[in-house]
Amino acid sequence: MQTTTAATPRFGLQAHQVFWNETGNVVCACCHIPYPGSDTWVWERWEEITPRPWRRLIVRAGRVACEGCGRRPGRIAR
Repeated sequence: MQTTTAATPRFGLQAHQVFWNETGNVVCACCHIPYPGSDTWVWERWEEITPRPWRRLIVRAGRVACEGCGRRPGRIAR
């Protein structure tokens, strides 16, 4: 079982930010996010999930959590 730990956001991102790529991977700013602007970032089309798509994703998929740490973002603040 994976435990949730408090982690520091990477690359100057904010803890509330959640990202996904074109294949559906979901990660928070603290885990497994590629460096913004890197080849991986560009080729996999990583982007922040904004509040509206996040709500639609929750409705369609149910529980959505970071694939790196298992944390469920409670809300996305802007």
